[in-house]
Amino acid sequence: MTDTALAQTSNLLFTVALFTYLGAMISLFFGLAFTKVQADGVEASTVAGSRARTLGMVLLTGGFAIHLISWLSRGIATGRFPLGNMYEYGSGMALLAVGTGLFLIRRKYPNLLAFVTVGAILMMVTSLLLFAEAGPLLPALESYWLQIHVSAMMFSSSVFIVAFTFTVLYLVKDRAERKVSMTDTFGGSTVGAAHLAPPDARAEEIVGRVAEGEEREVEEASATAQRDVVNPLLFPVVPFVVVLVFVLAVWRAFFPAMLAASAFALIGAGIWYAIPHLPPAAKLDNLAYRTTAFAFPLITFGIMCGAIWAEEAWGRYWGWDPKETGSFVTWTLYAAYLHARSTRGWRGPKAAWVGVIGFGALMITYYAVNLFVVGLHSYAGV
Repeated sequence: MTDTALAQTSNLLFTVALFTYLGAMISLFFGLAFTKVQADGVEASTVAGSRARTLGMVLLTGGFAIHLISWLSRGIATGRFPLGNMYEYGSGMALLAVGTGLFLIRRKYPNLLAFVTVGAILMMVTSLLLFAEAGPLLPALESYWLQIHVSAMMFSSSVFIVAFTFTVLYLVKDRAERKVSMTDTFGGSTVGAAHLAPPDARAEEIVGRVAEGEEREVEEASATAQRDVVNPLLFPVVPFVVVLVFVLAVWRAFFPAMLAASAFALIGAGIWYAIPHLPPAAKLDNLAYRTTAFAFPLITFGIMCGAIWAEEAWGRYWGWDPKETGSFVTWTLYAAYLHARSTRGWRGPKAAWVGVIGFGALMITYYAVNLFVVGLHSYAGV
């Protein structure tokens, strides 16, 4: 097979993998829709839900294998490591994000795989928008440091995608648990909320009202209590508005902006529906922390290797190039997250929001700095 035919095969397999991931995502969400959650948090899946989840897992694993072959074929066709442009880099990030999700949570938290798959699909779609034909490397990239530096950055970024997914789900679950624990409308067990003691002030108020002989009806909490106490309109509306404004400001294209905003609105609605199916907030917080702690040494190593490569290529280790500045800001924010997460007063949502801002800095460095800010790094303008 010629290199041209191999590159075309790689492109075709990329498309097949993308649609396979889409099928896996739909099946996994379908499985959630047909799975009941009991008041004690135990899931009871229907036959349809169980089959849909199994199909989703098969499709996701198959899509990962097809995607891996596509990525390797691209490398064989070009005769180099497939990290020469943003299409190849984004494809690799999506591949590793799915692989990380399958490795970490396939057995214990299969419901979370649907959301990790969403992140991988979004990364693949943006890679398609930045598609570049298979070809030789730019002269500035012809160094063995490409494999070391860019691979470390890509791997760490893919793990940060998974960590960001856990962080967002944690913030949603934590808010739902807190709202259920703060109300006296519900009593009995809820999914996770039963583990949270009400604040002292609230407890005193309840004790006082009971002591005064106030009669009140206490409704037994349903399995969906956490979903009922949060505003369902916020989940589709907020992502829709944020993404619409962002895409219009950056690309100034109305139809793509509406399409992207609608997709994110659906994702937001899916998160709202899945609240009862999510693990307890403490578990999600721990998953986010562990994955971030795993990725942080990788991005540190990648930045250090980039500095050494810069000294070889440009005669200095650090020059505050826009990409270097963005990487430093991202590294600082993730270091702040890890520090905040271990600090008593900052644990919980405060630390999680630092992680969210860190991921925002990572995406701005990857997309905005690469595409719209002219610098020494060769991805600019690709």
